[in-house]
Amino acid sequence: MGYWTRIITEHQAVNEMLQIQNELLNRLKMAKGVNIVHLGNLLSFWRDFLEQEHMSWEEEVAFAFFRKINHPLVDGLQRDHERIRNSLAGLEGTIKLLRQGKPHSGREYVRLGEEFAETMAGHLTRENAAFKELAAMSGEDLASLKYPLPTGFRRQKLIGVFSVAEDMCQEYLEKQCTLPDWLEESTPEPAEAEKSDRLEEPELLEATTGTGVPAEEDPQPVLEGRSSFPEAGEDTLTGDRE
Repeated sequence: MGYWTRIITEHQAVNEMLQIQNELLNRLKMAKGVNIVHLGNLLSFWRDFLEQEHMSWEEEVAFAFFRKINHPLVDGLQRDHERIRNSLAGLEGTIKLLRQGKPHSGREYVRLGEEFAETMAGHLTRENAAFKELAAMSGEDLASLKYPLPTGFRRQKLIGVFSVAEDMCQEYLEKQCTLPDWLEESTPEPAEAEKSDRLEEPELLEATTGTGVPAEEDPQPVLEGRSSFPEAGEDTLTGDRE
């Protein structure tokens, strides 16, 4: 798969996860039951895939090429990335208040989530237009662009993120998620030095009781697919608590 085709595929996956986020935000806005584990899984997708993988390599590969040819959109696209990162930081701070059952935290999470979705939608439209233009170009510079395939811990972390994304697409969209096909491609084994440096563990979401107090048993991992129809004892949000 060529670089530009791959990046458009990733944009499709991001759009699908935005649809799921909008569904969860609508439920939260209408005080319907929302599984906080799914909100956490979405944030994990945004942080681990969108920011650390997709946006990071876009800046290193695509944006660098844009600057080389003096493309007029590149500075605006970079500013979009900074706004997206700021929005993610706000969502991560607010979900902590949701877990604690803080008043009005649901409304704040909805507000930030809608701002994030609006920024992402506009950004993807601008990027896709620029990529479509570049995809029609020919020449050695464009053909030589490479998309580094993930290896080692980075690869394993994304496999977990994609597995949860697939589960959520099946549950909320009733379809398979449009995910990059690099999982099927051959990648080299990580070097021994890389293996020895793997100190980072996947982030865990802390399940909470209905009162916002952390549950003493069975915390739910971020990278664990769960039903949006919680079983008995599972933490569910139903809007702001007064």
